[in-house]
Amino acid sequence: MTRRYSGWMFGTFLLIILLSGCRAGVQSETVIIPDNEETDHAPQSSSSFQVKAIYRLPDEYMNEGYWLGWDSADSIVGLFKTSGIPEQFNLKRLTYPYEHSGNIKEIRSNSQMELSPDGKYAAQTTASNTGLKMVSLKDEKETEIKTLSIGDQEYVQDISWSGNSQYLSYLVLNASEGEKSSVHIYDMQTHASKKYEFKDFEKGDTLLSINVSDDGRSALFTLFESNRPGKTVIKFGRVTGSNIEIIYKHEIGREQNTWISNDQFAFLGPDGTLYEYDQRNSELSVILENVSAFKFSDNRKIIAYSLKGEDAVYVGKMQGRNVLYREPVYHGIVPLDTYWNMDNTKLLIQGSNAFVNSHAVQTDFTRGPSFIIELE
Repeated sequence: MTRRYSGWMFGTFLLIILLSGCRAGVQSETVIIPDNEETDHAPQSSSSFQVKAIYRLPDEYMNEGYWLGWDSADSIVGLFKTSGIPEQFNLKRLTYPYEHSGNIKEIRSNSQMELSPDGKYAAQTTASNTGLKMVSLKDEKETEIKTLSIGDQEYVQDISWSGNSQYLSYLVLNASEGEKSSVHIYDMQTHASKKYEFKDFEKGDTLLSINVSDDGRSALFTLFESNRPGKTVIKFGRVTGSNIEIIYKHEIGREQNTWISNDQFAFLGPDGTLYEYDQRNSELSVILENVSAFKFSDNRKIIAYSLKGEDAVYVGKMQGRNVLYREPVYHGIVPLDTYWNMDNTKLLIQGSNAFVNSHAVQTDFTRGPSFIIELE
């Protein structure tokens, strides 16, 4: 009896130690892997997604600029070179049936430009990345967001919109302080920016991008860690006062990530696994495997994606963390950028043609045509 009692006490003590160890650190997570049939990427027969029409966009835009996205359910916007004036660009709009474009506004430099998800504004870094401004696509009115002094050696290096178009975030790089970066978030409702400092970032870390949640209370960062050369990670942080506190991190293969809700986000692992992380219960779930790129619709009910080693675009329906009715909607393109229109019925695909270089074991990419795929 005494031996059984002491064995029970030892087992309980060991269990307490193991449980307490699992709670330590900011990387605690529960990994949920779907059944094999849920991660099988072979196209499934279904009538859910049928291609109604495919529009090949004019070849004149192929190497002269890039498309930014949709500004309505039937029109797209892009930034393209002005003929005969290399340093000048035109903001153009292409409307159904996507044959002839019209100019919206002249842009003086080829700087970074990002279209808001609602298609109302285009945010642009100014010449030499010393500032940030916003252009209204309705009346062409410009709004200065941030102006920096060249003498201060500060530069705006990344801009991005929250999914609901309320927040415009950007990084300011201070070259005079060892390339230290700070996060700035501009609120479209209050028309004011707030600066945030980092917690839990090491000296020498190189920030690559920022992605703010719709409520403005959380942010995703991609970066190179100074203590892990050649590795890229994603960090999830919460805004607390004037600081951003890091809660979770994971190694990634590409910088691509997206918010599914204010508590959930998706990202690509280094092996092409598409993960979803839920901060409410620290669950890390597998959505798809062998993915090279992905794009959720605005309502998060549909996903477009491509698979490694394939020149095809698939579309599937989201049911929880499962992808149903996975159908190839186009073959012969490696997507570089993908955009859903406002009613989630059309897909703008900006891609490249892939071909194998016979003199090297690698795949080369050349700028290819762009398409709009209309789904029934």
